[in-house]
Amino acid sequence: MCVCLAACGPGVSHDPGPVEGKAVEMPYTGIFSVVERDGYRVVDIEASIVTWGGTAGGPPQRARLVLVPRDIEPPTLSGDLAGASLIRTPVERIAVNDHPHEAMLRVLGVEDRIVAVGGSTSYDDDLRRKARSGQIQQIGYGWHMPPTLDALVAVRPDVLIARMADLTHTRHMERVESLGVPVVPTFIDAEPHYMGRVDWVRLMGLLTGKEAEADAFVRMVAQEVDRLKSLADGQPRRSILWAWYRSAGNRWAVTQRNSDAALLRDANAELVMGAEDDPELDTFSDLSTERLLRDATDADCWMIRDPLSPRFDDRAVLSRFKAYREGCVFWEPGKRHPTADSWEVWEMGDIRPDWRLADIVKMVHPELRDGDWRYLAPETWEAGHGGASQH
Repeated sequence: MCVCLAACGPGVSHDPGPVEGKAVEMPYTGIFSVVERDGYRVVDIEASIVTWGGTAGGPPQRARLVLVPRDIEPPTLSGDLAGASLIRTPVERIAVNDHPHEAMLRVLGVEDRIVAVGGSTSYDDDLRRKARSGQIQQIGYGWHMPPTLDALVAVRPDVLIARMADLTHTRHMERVESLGVPVVPTFIDAEPHYMGRVDWVRLMGLLTGKEAEADAFVRMVAQEVDRLKSLADGQPRRSILWAWYRSAGNRWAVTQRNSDAALLRDANAELVMGAEDDPELDTFSDLSTERLLRDATDADCWMIRDPLSPRFDDRAVLSRFKAYREGCVFWEPGKRHPTADSWEVWEMGDIRPDWRLADIVKMVHPELRDGDWRYLAPETWEAGHGGASQH
């Protein structure tokens, strides 16, 4: 085990080199690849961990996984498999530490295999009830902490599917593997295109024996994305500012690049203050109100806040923006669960970009505003704060 972790265990920088085998098509992901040989699969994962709103910190993180059906003899972990993590499939007991992983397993119909989750804020009622009652363990959400080892080991999972959000977590994942729990590190937020996140459902299908279901799901999402893109392409191109307010220091999180920018561009929208894609940078930058006033006042539409960011109601500033004056300012309620501190946009929204794209298309192109909104809604202001009427 020590040799394995030193070679290419979860979240370390050593490059294990090329692996032989027949490539399994994964058309959208830029983070992992799969080859098949002798009845088993080899998965290579590689990504940089980018700080929230910042840059990549440290070298790329890599892992090599060997997925071997339970009914065949596993290969010797030598040669191009030296140091890889062996996982017998289909996995039956699964620990996860982030909401999108729960969603991926749910769309494959294997959520009953989940034995541990990050915490008690699952959007899914059954998982949330099980976590709160102690029927399944809570191991800590991956976006701010490594897994709680005692709780994890107690449920004896076949695998831990772990969001890697911080370089400091890597040594904890090595510890998890040393305790006999294989780790599948995920870097969903690092995907260069939003459809790359959907391909992770295919990896979950390989792990759980639900490959056909996973392929069908990804095809369905891709077809709906293509339909929406075609619909938007038939409309006049308009511009959009995607910047949500951060009260500290009068700053804004401004979407500029990578996967989120691609989603906006595919709505046939010019991204105001857009920048060149860069996998070493987060999708957004932290910019000042003065920068927005200098470069973004002519945007046709504006997405101004997410579910947790504060409302911005400075009328003197707002009135300088075309989107405000013409009534095209929206926010992202995110479809909050009515009885839980949870939002669907941060769970299913990661693997249903078609749902997000549908809202963005309607926001940018008023002629297409039919049907219900899923994640977006027109922004409103209280009486006395002013503001154009919202439609």
